[in-house]
Amino acid sequence: MASMRSRTRGDGTTSWSVLYTLDGRQTSVTFDTETDAEKFKTLINTLGARRAMEAWGIADTPKRAAGGPTLVQWLNAHIDQLTGCEQLTLDHYRRYTRQLGEFFGDLPLAALTSQDISRWIKHLEFIGNKPKTIANKHGFLSSALSAAVPTHLSGNPTAGRRLPRGTGDDDEIRMLTKDEFARLLAATDQFWQPLMEFLVVSGCRWGEASALKPGDVDRDECTVKIRRAWKRSSNGYTIGATKTKRSKRTIKIPKRILDKLDYSSEYVFTNRAGGPVRYANFRRDAFDVAVALAKLDPAPTPHDLRHTCASWMLNGGVPSAVVSRHLGHESIKITHDIYGDVDAASAQLAADFMDSALT
Repeated sequence: MASMRSRTRGDGTTSWSVLYTLDGRQTSVTFDTETDAEKFKTLINTLGARRAMEAWGIADTPKRAAGGPTLVQWLNAHIDQLTGCEQLTLDHYRRYTRQLGEFFGDLPLAALTSQDISRWIKHLEFIGNKPKTIANKHGFLSSALSAAVPTHLSGNPTAGRRLPRGTGDDDEIRMLTKDEFARLLAATDQFWQPLMEFLVVSGCRWGEASALKPGDVDRDECTVKIRRAWKRSSNGYTIGATKTKRSKRTIKIPKRILDKLDYSSEYVFTNRAGGPVRYANFRRDAFDVAVALAKLDPAPTPHDLRHTCASWMLNGGVPSAVVSRHLGHESIKITHDIYGDVDAASAQLAADFMDSALT
């Protein structure tokens, strides 16, 4: 680890030295300002002495980033010029940038290498980031760095980078059996039971279900239009578009489920005071209480009711394409990627068909 110390020169000015070890030998570099010394020290502690020296242009190494922005400065500027992004997405990008700043410090953008990217990815794995999270962060960084080519970079150092793959347990999802859901529903406060049933039957995302309005429901046709979703960002709660274009859909819901709903308020599902129901409050005050009473282990989350809906349909023989449309997936590939292992009924139907074809 690098350290700093200051001393007063003969002319009364102050200098700051950064002390570190290179190839087993103690060495130091002196700076005229404390700010530069602190930046250099941070680079050593995150990237190593030799990479820090290369980035700073020390020991006959060209200072490739002279006059250019740091990585963090570029990322923030990139986010500022993005258009068509929801506030929640921008919030995620700002958080990724802060985390990148914690790892890379004030590394000049032009000094970034593919080896630095590899070290960063290994760091994300080490601190427990799941493969999907790493892919999201890498995707943001790759897009931002592509915009820096060729003005600040000759090429994108994230290009061709292999990312960690899940083991199968990393992104394991919880699907309730019919018996487990029956226990959960019985343990749920009566006020919340219609919402609980609707979530498992519709497979809606939380933001979609909580944003439903009475006009979205056709009780004669037994259909529900999914047209909007609640979203939370640094700007608070806002009503916005569904997650994707395919998420905007019309689904069939059993009449007996629709007949239990209350259509007297602005939204179909409300809190006890009649206002919009929020995820955190519902989970704390209703869902988790019911899970504990039903003694479900492992404990599911409200989103697992969406997974439960998919697994029941697929195991009941509903075609994957129909399930994909019902859930509002962007493509059937997403449905297969998430639920391929539970689509036992479709696999059996295929086997039975081929058996009959041969006989």
